[in-house]
Amino acid sequence: MNKYPIYRYDIEQNSDEWFDIKLGMFSASSAAELLMDKKTKGYQNLIARIVEERITGSRCENNMFKGSGFTERGHEFEPIAREDYEIRNLKIIKLVGVVIYNEWVLCSPDGLIDEDGLHQIKCPIFSTQKEYLIKLKNEKSVIDSTYYKQLQFELFATKRKYNVFTSFHPRLKAIDIVVERDEEMISEIETRLNEAIAEVKEQIKLIKSL
Repeated sequence: MNKYPIYRYDIEQNSDEWFDIKLGMFSASSAAELLMDKKTKGYQNLIARIVEERITGSRCENNMFKGSGFTERGHEFEPIAREDYEIRNLKIIKLVGVVIYNEWVLCSPDGLIDEDGLHQIKCPIFSTQKEYLIKLKNEKSVIDSTYYKQLQFELFATKRKYNVFTSFHPRLKAIDIVVERDEEMISEIETRLNEAIAEVKEQIKLIKSL
């Protein structure tokens, strides 16, 4: 019986243990790079990072996470956004550190909804949230390609049915968009993962032979 996916509730996101378990793994945050043309810098940098982390057991020296004002903002407002969603939708969001799909793939959703749902929270600045609300009023999409690929990667890795994209600003109306499984994209993610893993293995074999 397949033991995956594995839900790790004992790991806190952004902790040292969380960074350690993500070493050498393909994750939802790099879904856009995974789906790029293989000749692009984004895809090649992704492969190089996975190779380095698999060999060294340490975080890639060229891609050390330093954080930013937007990252810190997300950490500050995410708990507030989650509670706001729970109150508005009468739902309880369950936290999870990582969901491990297999020994190469994992994701870190912002929360779990019931048995089949996921939650992804964004906390943009005022001008961005205002732009999102205007787009919604004009019946335009507010989820860009990068976020959409991330949401679909999470659905692939967790095998769940839907992912709720919440965009929250404390002074503006919150946005909740239910994103269902895009089986065509999920199939592409699986194919590209298999190809990328094979490429990583080949590069590791070459490096170790030098």
